[in-house]
Formats: sequence, C-alpha cells, structure tokens
Amino acid sequence: MKHACVKRSLNLMTSFALFLLLAPGSMNTVVAEDKSNTDRVEDATPAEVVDKLKTELKLSPKQVDKLTSELTEFLNKLDSLIEKQKAAGEDDDPHKFIKDVKRAQDRFQRDMRRILTHDQWKQYEALKEKAIMDAMKDLAYIKLVDIQPHVGFSDEQMDKLVPVLTESMRGFIKIAWKYAGERRIRVMQKIRIARQLKEIQHKSQKQVQAILTADQLKKWDAYKQQQQARHK
Repeated sequence: MKHACVKRSLNLMTSFALFLLLAPGSMNTVVAEDKSNTDRVEDATPAEVVDKLKTELKLSPKQVDKLTSELTEFLNKLDSLIEKQKAAGEDDDPHKFIKDVKRAQDRFQRDMRRILTHDQWKQYEALKEKAIMDAMKDLAYIKLVDIQPHVGFSDEQMDKLVPVLTESMRGFIKIAWKYAGERRIRVMQKIRIARQLKEIQHKSQKQVQAILTADQLKKWDAYKQQQQARHK
C-alpha cells in the first residue's frame, strides 16, 4: 500500500511539473475550470502548447516548427518512461524514474534554450516561475481553508497568510526537486538541506507569528503537531 501511494504521488508530481513546464500561460485558466482533473496535461497537444508560447514569446514560424518537434519528442519520451514505470509494478524503481524524467527535462530545456533568443528564454523562465507561484498560491489557499476552522483566523488574516505559505511551499519544492532521484545523499549535503529547510521554517514561523494572535498561534501549532502525528 505504501509503495502504491509513493507511485501515485510521483505520477501526480510529474503531471503537475510537466504542466508547469509546458504551459505556463494557461495555469490559472485550467485551475479555475477544473481543480480535480490531474490528467489535464495529457489533453494538450504539442501544437496547442507551442501556440500558447507563440503568443507569449512572439515566436517566429521557424521557432514554432522546431519547438513543436522538440516538444513532441519530449512528450513521447515521458510517455515511454511513465508506461515503463506502470509496467514495472511492485518492481518499479522510483529513483531511476525521477532521474530519467529529470534527464529528459534537462535535455528539453537545453533544446528550448538553443531555439529561443536570450530575451525569449528569460521571458519563458519568468512565465514558468509565475505559473509555479500562482499554482503554489492556489494550493496554499486550499490548505488554509482546511486549517481556518481549527485555528479561527479571519479572512483578512488568511489573505496575509497565503503569500507566507506560498513562499514556504515554493522553497521546499525547490529543495525537494533538486535532490529528487538521488539514491544516496552525502553527509554534507544532508547538513546543507537541513539548514536550508530550517531557514525556510524559521522565516515562515516568524511571519505567521506576526499575523496570528497568541491564542491562534497555539491552535496553529497544535494542529500542525496533530497532522504530523497522523502521517508518521
């Protein structure tokens, strides 16, 4: 059961990451239309994705053709990796799967950078980061809606908490994706990771303390402890 949950999490993470990577300009529209459809990325054809990028980045016809070709190859590779992972069943190696996905992603990014101009690449990176932050903001809001009844903070306080949680989640994801797929992490890397995570938590906690009352903060900490205990 635990292995199945890990595989499901990997599939959802991969779909989510791919959508952010390929269609930065359409995240808000899709989230608004259907928050529950985790397979939405599979509905977008390479031509549709590149068409969105064409508008945002002002791509030339030659760039459109090249990007469509590279994107088609990239998606075919990912489909192959996902099918291979599914076929492996209980023998699936999640470390290898993630490393293969990251390798395919890196190759696609290199190809994109070769096709785009310097300014287009910078714009694409900005669009991608905005899409990620917008998605994190939506997830932060959903999480806070669940927490609100247990802590009792106001809607005004929630508006202040959303960007705090968004930034914290983004920081955790950056670290997690950087080391995802690694079978062994060296001692110094573990120390560095622990320090980075602690810094994110410390900054977030200070910001939360400035928003919540003393009583709300006690309830906030108690709720966090309950959730941590449930997932042990």
